[in-house]
Amino acid sequence: MKEQHALVAELVPFLLSRGYARNERAPSERELAVRFQASRPQVREALSVLEALRLIERRPKSGIYLTTESASIEALALFAELGIPLSREELNQTAEVRRIQELEAVRLACRRHDDANIDELRRCLGEWDRAIAAGEPVGELDRDFHCGLVKATQNMVLLRLVNIFYLMTKRQREFYFQNRDRRRQSNAEHRRIFQAVLDRDEERAVQLLDAHLVSADSYWNGLLPS
Repeated sequence: MKEQHALVAELVPFLLSRGYARNERAPSERELAVRFQASRPQVREALSVLEALRLIERRPKSGIYLTTESASIEALALFAELGIPLSREELNQTAEVRRIQELEAVRLACRRHDDANIDELRRCLGEWDRAIAAGEPVGELDRDFHCGLVKATQNMVLLRLVNIFYLMTKRQREFYFQNRDRRRQSNAEHRRIFQAVLDRDEERAVQLLDAHLVSADSYWNGLLPS
């Protein structure tokens, strides 16, 4: 039985390589099932993932259509997070954009944070501890922490830019944090980053955050074919 992750990784390059126009119908579920040697329910689930990524549109009683205008930088970032085949250059460029934004943000946060920012980050870490103890999801807490760091820059435009990444990777973070050890490790790393920001130690904050981001990027990068 073909895994959904693998099927999605096959479907995306196939659909993109065919170059379907906006109103040109793509192959049906039945045709895709035959082509990729998968069951129709498996294909249907994989297409649901692509629809959530806004790569395709399924029109009732009509068919499957590629929404090519949605194949943006955000879409490329999501493909990379899902392990969908991208060139190494595209993957590296996507990770580079995220690091540029967040590493500069943590420098500014060290200089500009106020008591309200620190209280918000501290509450987030407390909620993370509680969630781990209760076995609850932490994906949105991860977003809250990283966006909380950016909020501490007092630059709301930068916050909106970074928030796009976390909004678009909600499913990926949910999957990533299903692993208990990963939840605990990320929490520990967040606490060290928080302390560096609290101490206004820019270099240490940048060093810790960079290692934290590289670790996560390496996980997803490892899912991509050579």
